[in-house]
Amino acid sequence: MSSRNVIKGKKLYNILFYGVIFTVVAVGALAFWGVREVRRDAAAVAVESSARGLSGAVTVLINAVTSSNDEMGVDFLASLKPASLRTSFSRVLKKHGALTAVMVSDGEGLLYMLTRQQSGLQEIVPVRKDGGTTRITLLKADGSAVEEAKKVHDDSSEFNDILANEFKHLMPGQINWRSSYRYYDAGESWLTASTLIVVNGQNYMMSYVFPVDTVVSRLGGAERGSAEKVFLFWDSGKVLPIEGAAQGEIQGDRASHALDAENVSDPVISKVSALLASGDKYRKAPFLFSVNKEAWWGYVLPLSVFGDTMSLGVAVPRKNIVSALTSDTFLQVFGGFLVILAAGALFVLHRNRARIQALGLKQKMPVSAQDVLRLIAEGESSELEFKQTLRFNLKSGKNGREIEHASMKTVAGFMNSAGGTLFVGVADDGVVAGFEEDKFGNADKALLHFNNLVNQHFGAEFARYIDTAVIEVQGKSVLRVFCIPAAVPAILKNGQNEEFYVRSGPASRQLSLSQFYEWLQNH
Repeated sequence: MSSRNVIKGKKLYNILFYGVIFTVVAVGALAFWGVREVRRDAAAVAVESSARGLSGAVTVLINAVTSSNDEMGVDFLASLKPASLRTSFSRVLKKHGALTAVMVSDGEGLLYMLTRQQSGLQEIVPVRKDGGTTRITLLKADGSAVEEAKKVHDDSSEFNDILANEFKHLMPGQINWRSSYRYYDAGESWLTASTLIVVNGQNYMMSYVFPVDTVVSRLGGAERGSAEKVFLFWDSGKVLPIEGAAQGEIQGDRASHALDAENVSDPVISKVSALLASGDKYRKAPFLFSVNKEAWWGYVLPLSVFGDTMSLGVAVPRKNIVSALTSDTFLQVFGGFLVILAAGALFVLHRNRARIQALGLKQKMPVSAQDVLRLIAEGESSELEFKQTLRFNLKSGKNGREIEHASMKTVAGFMNSAGGTLFVGVADDGVVAGFEEDKFGNADKALLHFNNLVNQHFGAEFARYIDTAVIEVQGKSVLRVFCIPAAVPAILKNGQNEEFYVRSGPASRQLSLSQFYEWLQNH
């Protein structure tokens, strides 16, 4: 019997032991990662849906204007002459009190603008063929001129470049929102929405200028979804919180000026806008941040179709998104369940450690005459011993308890060590003699007697560590007793005494009380 068989059993135990730990860690990691991913996906959907829903409320402004233009008839923009545009744009400004200005442009820049002033309407017409000048006319409410048109030096090349660039990138059907501070040196008090129109087969860009208060008011009354904080964010890093959104109310002139992040009183909007201003990575997808130990998701949706001039931002508390299966509580409960499950599995493995480690021995358990002869040829060792009889004393010529005790010592030594095999019916020199002197009559009675000895000297619970069989070898009956290491100390009861044996080479050695204590410490 080779010691390599025991090593196989130990390897199996280690594989099972660490396999349980690895499986629990892997399942826990996958669950944690999966929940995190589900949570992240749910957050992305929630915040993006909130932002897109709110952006629809802003788009309604321009849709209302363009639809009313269509209602004015086919001659609304039948001509791009100033007189015709003055009439059409005057009607637009009159119908939509929220508008500040209306303008039309092409690939070179502004063609015509009509703006609302405190004293009336002001008409601006660039004169491209006249050395870069602009004609400005102040109009009455009925559209007649208050004063004659005058020409001023045109220094709006940057303004025209912006309009031309926007016209170049804008596609039919798109609406592009921009902050008017791009056009005017007036802070960020106005927003411009642009869309393409067709006049006499040519594309032109109509732009509508709204006070930012109008957009804020529209956002204030819009459905927020899961968002608790709504704001406008500009690529300059400035931010405009949308307050009073439940009632859609604008208090004072609060909406007239955008703020730097550090000047925003709301800590959540201040933090999210500071992150957005710190780099582009926060403007590409929803991101997680925390304020006062509370987790929030932030996101900005660009309202410009080819740039990040102006974006609509939302902040959603994670508690508004997290479901029962993606909450921290679920992760904690699931993690606790895995720990308990792992502890239970490891406890069962530990209780059956000896049996598992002995599986390598069981695979080599002798079951045939050839197996018996092969082991006999190897000779007695720490895992193999020969006994010629089970109960008959060959010297005295009668049955003796000392012969039974000798076999039980061997069995005890095997169970308290690495396991092993006892052959009853084989002489010390390896000759197969059979155990006919014991006069059991048949194999079943021999097995019954041996099992009774085990129950008597160890207890019935130790029978599971022993496998017995009678094998015919060279015409003789050999009792094969195969033992695996016991999970608990196998103490041999010998009358009123209790003895403890371990294998020491080809013999069983009895340990003293102090030696037994040391053995317990090591096992």
